[in-house]
Amino acid sequence: MINEEELLRDYRYQRTQLEEQEDELRRGERSVNDMIEQATNEIGRMLQEVDGDVSEASDFSRYRLNHLSQEMTEAFETEKRTVQSKIEESELDFNQKFRQLQEKD
Repeated sequence: MINEEELLRDYRYQRTQLEEQEDELRRGERSVNDMIEQATNEIGRMLQEVDGDVSEASDFSRYRLNHLSQEMTEAFETEKRTVQSKIEESELDFNQKFRQLQEKD
């Protein structure tokens, strides 16, 4: 039979793991956004060096990078919601088990 101390320890461990996943997602999101910004700047510099009309290429590159940015944002948001849901489930599970322990005492 699990006791209150073990229940709390397990909950804290699980919570810490899930919060670390959230932090990793935030870092990953920042990293992807930085890479997209860097690519946008590099493409802009390359297009400035080209002679002739590059407006179509510029528009297309902007469109593709914006599209990629939106896709990545949606993917990160989905993952963050999943982790947040797991945190909430963990909290509910802990509270339920804690109440059960309290009722037995």
